[in-house]
Amino acid sequence: MSAKEKWLAGDVSAARQILEQSFVANPESEQIWLAAVKLEAENGEFAVARQLLIWMKSAVFERQQGQLSAALETLETALKKFPKFAKLYMLQGQIHQSMGNIALARASFGAGLKSCPKEPTLWILASRLEEADGKSIRARALLEKARLVNPANERLWAESVGVEERSGGAAQAKAMLSRALQECPASGVLWSMALWAEPRASRKTKSVDALRKTKDNPFVVCTVARVLWADRAIERARDWFGRATATDPDQGDIWAWWLKFERQHGTEEHREAVRTKCAAADPHHSPVWQSVAKDVANVGKSTREILEIVADRLQ
Repeated sequence: MSAKEKWLAGDVSAARQILEQSFVANPESEQIWLAAVKLEAENGEFAVARQLLIWMKSAVFERQQGQLSAALETLETALKKFPKFAKLYMLQGQIHQSMGNIALARASFGAGLKSCPKEPTLWILASRLEEADGKSIRARALLEKARLVNPANERLWAESVGVEERSGGAAQAKAMLSRALQECPASGVLWSMALWAEPRASRKTKSVDALRKTKDNPFVVCTVARVLWADRAIERARDWFGRATATDPDQGDIWAWWLKFERQHGTEEHREAVRTKCAAADPHHSPVWQSVAKDVANVGKSTREILEIVADRLQ
């Protein structure tokens, strides 16, 4: 469900979280910033929205122009006025990190966590900074604290599993995923991870459990298709990819997985059918899709072109 749909349903907090997830992949996206401002305005925070719009557009513009010092000055001033607005800390920390100033990036995220401890995206950015700096122990500690402050958050659990996997701890990752599913038993993201990590012989049983527990979550359906692909059940895999995209056509990564599959096992007619359907669906969400679509290098590219790039990147 999109941020707009969450807001229309009256769940303002969930709408803010969806916008934060988008921000992680696309910190320079004016569309995401404007959506955040609109959310505040629609909830009666008109003065806040007006001021945020001015400061954010200034900082984003300066960053896009390569004026990083000016962007940091703008953000420093903005944070004095809006110390509870998490996205300002996120952008400040990311700019410092892009400049190689790890200590300053750590300070930015740290200040943000003190002011906005209920923002999962800030915790994830802070953890990724430590991981990139070769400090997996710190990354783990941050995520442990994050999960205490934000219980039953699937994104924080998924990130925790990822840290263990990237650290080479297969057993630790499996144990973490088991704990995650106990706390978030209906999470499509976590069940997809569990299904893909399952030994080949028991994936069929796990697939049934995952689909039942998540009520046919589109990411789980897509993972079932990938499992069938790995088992070389080609026609069944194709059917399940079609089912996954039909369940939620706005998830671009699922379309890209389908195209990747057809590149290997389909005809040009199969591939063109996926491209045509994807273009008609015009997806806007999923982690890899968003990062590619909003990349400055891809401005102006069509949905078909974005689809090809995302399919290349998926692993």
